[in-house]
Amino acid sequence: MAFSSPCLRVSVAIGILLGCVAAAASDAGDPGREARAKLRQGLLDHFHFGICAPVEWCNETRDQNGAKWKFRQQYFSGGAAKDKSWDSVFLNPWNKWVNPDKRKGVWAENFIKPTIENGYVPWITFYNLAQSNPADYKPGPAQAAPANAAVAETMKSYWEQVKLLMQLCDKFKPHPVVVQVEPDEWGHLLLSKREGKALFPEKVDVKVGSCGMEDVKGLPDNLVGYAQAWYKLRNAYAPSNVLLVTNPSAWDWRGSMAAENWVEIFKQCGVDQWDGAVLEFGDRDLGCSGKAPPYTEADYVTRFASYDQMLKWIETLHKGTGLWVWMWQVAIGNTYFKTCNQTDGHYCDGIAQSILEGYPGNPTIGRFAAAGCAGFVFNAGQGFQTHCTDDKKDGITNPDPIPGNLGHESKYADDDGGYIRLRVGEYYKQPFKMLGGGPQVAAAPAKSPEASRPAEAQAPPKPEPPPKPSVDPAKLAEWDPKLKECLRLAVKDGKAVNAYLRLFGPQDQLKRYRLGAVGDADLQVLVQGNKMPVPWANLSVAERANLAKGLVEALGEDAPALVLAGVYLAADGNAEQSDEAFAKASLKDAAAVSAAKVALGLAQ
Repeated sequence: MAFSSPCLRVSVAIGILLGCVAAAASDAGDPGREARAKLRQGLLDHFHFGICAPVEWCNETRDQNGAKWKFRQQYFSGGAAKDKSWDSVFLNPWNKWVNPDKRKGVWAENFIKPTIENGYVPWITFYNLAQSNPADYKPGPAQAAPANAAVAETMKSYWEQVKLLMQLCDKFKPHPVVVQVEPDEWGHLLLSKREGKALFPEKVDVKVGSCGMEDVKGLPDNLVGYAQAWYKLRNAYAPSNVLLVTNPSAWDWRGSMAAENWVEIFKQCGVDQWDGAVLEFGDRDLGCSGKAPPYTEADYVTRFASYDQMLKWIETLHKGTGLWVWMWQVAIGNTYFKTCNQTDGHYCDGIAQSILEGYPGNPTIGRFAAAGCAGFVFNAGQGFQTHCTDDKKDGITNPDPIPGNLGHESKYADDDGGYIRLRVGEYYKQPFKMLGGGPQVAAAPAKSPEASRPAEAQAPPKPEPPPKPSVDPAKLAEWDPKLKECLRLAVKDGKAVNAYLRLFGPQDQLKRYRLGAVGDADLQVLVQGNKMPVPWANLSVAERANLAKGLVEALGEDAPALVLAGVYLAADGNAEQSDEAFAKASLKDAAAVSAAKVALGLAQ
């Protein structure tokens, strides 16, 4: 089949990422570096989920079930050098696309535009190398990809397709578009030149500089040049909104494909300067391979046999490259609804239950986030496996449950019984925050589906009520616009406003940062010469008090700044410092202090 493929330490990991940004901030060959860094931050506010489904289904599950999908994924495939009379790339009958007029780039209109218009981030899986001529996927991708890569005419057509892809994505800036580059094929190309356990990117024959395309002229004809060509074409034609990610295959995760080896390969090829990495569990539901439930962790974490080993591999790659990892091609089948009965389109699996059942009491999502994983993308790797939609057109099905199935009755026509839409909807009621802290569930061991089902038996404990603030939050919120405006004017006026903040959530240490800009939705702080956006919603009352104190420091005990400091220090429970600020402000504007105390209910 053409599409087979294989708390939180956020402050440390994002620090690595920001270090990469700073290291090349002045690189004229990458004009969109700062814009993309901001887009990446937007994908790291929570641990997010993506799906491969029609936009109508995404909207329905979002609006009816609360499944706030971040990504909408789709393969772009077809092969290069197949028909010189028109651009055949991305015409994919398996995904039921049609392009009768054979227009170049029609897929941008069919996928990217409606995805963005409905509020999702397009995730494009560019899978073209093995399907190109002359091999045309024969006898399989492991042999076809290296054969095609060595043909100059094929690769010229291939790079022209990449250029076209970037040009079309650029039309949708500033909206981010994720481009996943050739899953599996990095592994296939490297293995074609393996010597024992050693892999040699510089020895892999890939026609780049000699292919005849002017844009990539001069780049080396090997895998290093291949990675550089993708980076160069993105930077030339879609520098500010295309996020490049790719797959370090883990088929031989203890040997040549150990995470440590991939760190070195990615650095040698320059992929550590890309925007993310992607790992997959496999390419189909367990039931598709004849494995009947019940399942253990070793079943669905097939290559690694346990989450501990998989997460260690992810963590090593993440720390070594600074790249966040997304899990992709995550199986959709389950053993919860009767509809999954090991028949065509209704196969069982255990991955979804292992991460979603019983959340937030289930710690698995937190464990992935702590290792350096930023989200999961659910999509079927095979046409016959379980889909999230009613792909089989058989409506609501509730047959007698097979052994190992929990036997719950479904009310949805989805081929998985609606499990994905329901559990992801439940998840987004309390999503795992990454830049703003999150449920403290990252350290406990993972649970198997058997230990976490049924849902009724795994109801999470009720959270402890938060401590009552000394100032009514609703009243305090009325002061936020005043704080923002004072900060904005001070920064615009060239004042050095510094404040102690936790940029990466409550687990981060307080550090002193200088403000670079202030907006309605976020402020930007200077980190190693770069402006990093920090959402206002992520700032605690204490951090806002620090911002007000920074204003006082910058403006020389200005009356409005002192009043703001008094307000936020009172809200933070720091009565002594609040009284001091109010006292100083009273010497300059007693009426303003009196009005503030009355408004906040602090007047005696």
